[in-house]
Amino acid sequence: MSGKLIVILVSVSVLLAGANVRMSAQSLAEHAKYKIAEGADLRILDDNIWDYSKDTIPPKWKEIGEDPRDFNRAPKFAGLVLDYMPDVFALQEYSSHFHAEFYPRVQKKGYVIAWKSKKDWNNTPLFYNSATVELVDINYNIYTPARWCNHGSKSFTSAVFRRKLDGCVFGIVGTHLWWKGDSAQPGSTMARASQIRLVMAEVEILRSKHGKIPVFVVGDMNCEENTIPIQQMIQEGYAPCYKIATVYGDTHNGHHICSPTEGFSLKSNRKGPDRETGAIDHCMLYDPEKNVEVKVFDCIMSEYIARLTDHYPNIIDARL
Repeated sequence: MSGKLIVILVSVSVLLAGANVRMSAQSLAEHAKYKIAEGADLRILDDNIWDYSKDTIPPKWKEIGEDPRDFNRAPKFAGLVLDYMPDVFALQEYSSHFHAEFYPRVQKKGYVIAWKSKKDWNNTPLFYNSATVELVDINYNIYTPARWCNHGSKSFTSAVFRRKLDGCVFGIVGTHLWWKGDSAQPGSTMARASQIRLVMAEVEILRSKHGKIPVFVVGDMNCEENTIPIQQMIQEGYAPCYKIATVYGDTHNGHHICSPTEGFSLKSNRKGPDRETGAIDHCMLYDPEKNVEVKVFDCIMSEYIARLTDHYPNIIDARL
């Protein structure tokens, strides 16, 4: 065999090996029912799942022949996760009651909850697909004082993950901010602003510890994009994922009626119909180095979701 032919074969082998590494580093969402966007290699799902932990059916739900109890909703949420196969997902209003019904269903498919504590219950947990990523760092912080944290439900969970097959590292913070308006409880806007500043400080800590990694901040922030809490983020370089998506950015406000007293409907009572004026669930990216491309931001509005929660789930498909 000539030297020239050996060089050609070696070159081809190197190229194929590189391609295989790149292909194997892709998210398992490539094989999901709803596949990840072309060219993306990371999928994140975020949702406030509505905490209804009672074992009774509200009268309004009986009237419409529906059952919102956890044993009925949890399998459908698990089905949502498995239909989309995110690498990481963040939930809010996650109760221990719901956990008992939901977690075994996703755990047997390789998902791991990233926070366990016998002392504190975490209402804003993160979950990760153990086949694609490994946990590097984890932190949980409940917001104080208690007057801005009803039932201990307002908090953030931060984590750093490393993708197993190519070593890419990224961070994510899932949060749920204080919920009331200033008319109901004066000072509420600034309470949310203070909570966001804690989140932003946490992002800086993560980047100090783990290098200049991209960090996604997602969750129910109970305020619109033009308010002080979210504007703080935007002015510091955080980008709404729907605005920087290069292929598709959904602009629906992501919210509809679903409550014990109202039942459910597709009607939205938010301030505006679109994401900029009406959304209270936000998915932001802090990546001043511009290393990440958000390909798709989508709001999942399948009909069955309306029966599960008042917040439509959000999906981010990105390329690290």
